[in-house]
Amino acid sequence: MFAPITIRIFGNLSWRVFYDKFSSLPIAQNVLEITGTHIKLFSSKSMKVSILGAASKTGNCLSLFLKQSPLIDEVTVFDNKSTYGLALDLNYVDTKCKVSTFTRPGSCLEQTLEGAKIVMIVGDETAKDESNPSNILKSNANLLSDLLPNIIQFCPQAMVAVVMNPINSLIPLAMEMYKKAGVYEPNRLFGVISLHCVRANTFAAEVVGCEPECMMVPIIGGNCSNTCIPLFSQAKPCNKISQIEASRLTQALRTSNEELSKASKGKERTSFAMAFGAARFCISLCKALRHQSNVVEHAYVRSCVIPEVTYFAAPLELGPNGIQRHLGIPPLNDYECKLLQTAIPYIKKAITLGETLALGEENVSSELCLQPTSLCDPVNLPGASSSK
Repeated sequence: MFAPITIRIFGNLSWRVFYDKFSSLPIAQNVLEITGTHIKLFSSKSMKVSILGAASKTGNCLSLFLKQSPLIDEVTVFDNKSTYGLALDLNYVDTKCKVSTFTRPGSCLEQTLEGAKIVMIVGDETAKDESNPSNILKSNANLLSDLLPNIIQFCPQAMVAVVMNPINSLIPLAMEMYKKAGVYEPNRLFGVISLHCVRANTFAAEVVGCEPECMMVPIIGGNCSNTCIPLFSQAKPCNKISQIEASRLTQALRTSNEELSKASKGKERTSFAMAFGAARFCISLCKALRHQSNVVEHAYVRSCVIPEVTYFAAPLELGPNGIQRHLGIPPLNDYECKLLQTAIPYIKKAITLGETLALGEENVSSELCLQPTSLCDPVNLPGASSSK
């Protein structure tokens, strides 16, 4: 299906941590040479989705949600832990989608990924992890450095959705790993922020008094509490939310993880809403791959809608090749502009951290955005633009 490739994989990423700052040998160690890899159209009409990290709570729930989708023909599950029982139990669910897992040593990841059109990379975290963000980044960056070379080798054409934190740094890191492998497909790599969308829709629906399924609140910025910006002024079908209510709901959204952590008393949190949001995003990708029109989602991606940063979360129109169109940023009120201005430095710092982990401190990423504009200027605020 693909042109012959040559791959050399080196040892795992080496880490040194000093005062929550990371210094590492470049992640290019894990992806040094993958040459001659060509992205071709999918040869099969079958919709195959692979879940990496399926043994986690989020992975378990996500597997069940996707098993129920009539758009998906096969879900393959993989984890360092055994997923045989998970696949066996899910196949008792009487839907057409089959769930597969593989146990052959040395080839189970290859079998999981071959022919996959969508790859979901998921992971859990505990309240203990949240108290030390550097540990989360260390763990999940190392996980990506192990998984991405296999994704690039066995399904380089797949849409890849990352559902673990810190997304603001992991997506730039992953993009640099793809580039090191000679594959540049920014329209196929997504940081999933759908958990914020799900929560914002629920909060807004309670205030407005409508069904949550009918509510849509745009989310822009990033994925952490300092950078996630819900635009309650642009809520549809009804945006009659006062500024006081919008401020309260924004604070509730940004502290939701803290509330869950308190309720879980330091143990691993439940992951139903996270998995539900990830499933919704995955199903939107399925619709786009099936050439359905007007598929709109929010995700943290390579973007220049805000030229001050090279990665940003905003509304996207999806198509069979991933991002079809960047829809830009909806009009913002003064409160939302202030949130955006505050978030930009945090996003910049996170992007730099991710790129540094991939490239080393001596190298600078080639990702640039031209023609900077004044933030929140109604005349200059970025609008819809092509992804190409």
